[in-house]
Amino acid sequence: MIGSPLRLPFAAGGLAAAASVGLLAAACVSLRGGRAGNDALAYGLPSVPAAVYAYGDTTLMNTQVGAVEVRSRGTVELAFEPAESGFRATARWVDFEGRLASPQGAVDADESGIEGPLVLNVDERGRVELADVPQLTDAFRQVAGAPGIMGQALFIRLPGRVVEPGAEWVDTVRVTEESEGLTSTFQAVVTSTWAGDTIVEERTLRVIRRAGTLSLGVHGVTQGVEIRQSLTGESVGVALWDPERRLLVSREESAELRGTMELPAMGVQGVPVRARTRTRLALQDG
Repeated sequence: MIGSPLRLPFAAGGLAAAASVGLLAAACVSLRGGRAGNDALAYGLPSVPAAVYAYGDTTLMNTQVGAVEVRSRGTVELAFEPAESGFRATARWVDFEGRLASPQGAVDADESGIEGPLVLNVDERGRVELADVPQLTDAFRQVAGAPGIMGQALFIRLPGRVVEPGAEWVDTVRVTEESEGLTSTFQAVVTSTWAGDTIVEERTLRVIRRAGTLSLGVHGVTQGVEIRQSLTGESVGVALWDPERRLLVSREESAELRGTMELPAMGVQGVPVRARTRTRLALQDG
């Protein structure tokens, strides 16, 4: 999904979905003229009115009783406009294809499962706030995650100020979602480093390396079964940032989490769980 363990970007939604299904399986820059200067490593109103991103991600969760796999790919168009603090981004899914497969069966979703745009307010550090959310079908939400996760997936955190190559900054991203009786809380503490520059198609891009400490907790009652799950792990990734257009050009991230699940009413305690995820997001020029 451009969502989700983490979807990191989109993988957080996938991890949460895989977690809940796996448990049940066990039971059976600144604005133009804004505050930051042109040399700041910061979000601002992009110099282009719109951008199109293609993404794909995979989440695989293994337990003693079976595996859950979530795969998705899609294309998102972002339109930009000024806002009082930062800028506003309106996201529309041009296409989407995803599947959640588990011992219980498969759930498929496509772009027909999302109605309306996802509207985000974005500040100079890349922090997003939901301004308006689309209507999602149950199948789409299971595969892609909820709007909060989807919004976080489209932006990376920046220092929001002038820094030198080699600079590091630390951010905490926390998303809590509720669906079908389950509450999922995902947290990532991410250390980012401006590792230098690279030239791609005659554009000078910032290379930003990222390493994160992750946690995911799932609890609640669904289909009459109480579920508890706790996972922790780490992520690594790299992103390319275009300071001229003030746009994310690409990002790749992978993560691995381990933990346990419990079904208290059924006497299931401490079942080992391992989850892996990989996410790619790329700007489509032209």
